Amino acid sequence: MLSEPKTERREELHYLCIRKTVHMHNIPEILPPLIPEVKEWMQERNIEAAGVDFFLYKSMNEKGELDCEAGFPVGKAVEGDERVAAGSFPAGHYASIIYTGHFKDMMQAHVALEKWIKEKGFTEKARQENGRTEWGGRTEFYLVDPDFEPNPDKWQTEIVFLLED
Repeated sequence: MLSEPKTERREELHYLCIRKTVHMHNIPEILPPLIPEVKEWMQERNIEAAGVDFFLYKSMNEKGELDCEAGFPVGKAVEGDERVAAGSFPAGHYASIIYTGHFKDMMQAHVALEKWIKEKGFTEKARQENGRTEWGGRTEFYLVDPDFEPNPDKWQTEIVFLLED
């Protein structure tokens, strides 16, 4: 199930993450285990999350290999280390849609949001370079945690794309 897409202006949002390059088919096995690792790192340093966990898709090549980040928003800029990196979502206009359901079917929400953006005359912030698509901000925020809600029909993910101004 999909919500109505919308656009909104968002302020810069700092985060902590682990960066990983992964083939799109291996996302379910590789990225989710990174979330507890980031959470533990933050807890050891008394850093509070300022939102739900996310996967940020930075770029993808023609082979389906993605440069990703898995982490949590934080209330202010914090330094990372050799394992956990610091970053930020830039201030700007974003398009979003909320997908409810099992993660295996989430691609339909990405496609629906891309289509809606085009229909409304918006442009996603992205560029092509050396056979690679680099996105300004393609993110999945996990609003309902499967660890607390076993029914996948109730899982919710906000899919967010940064738009050109």
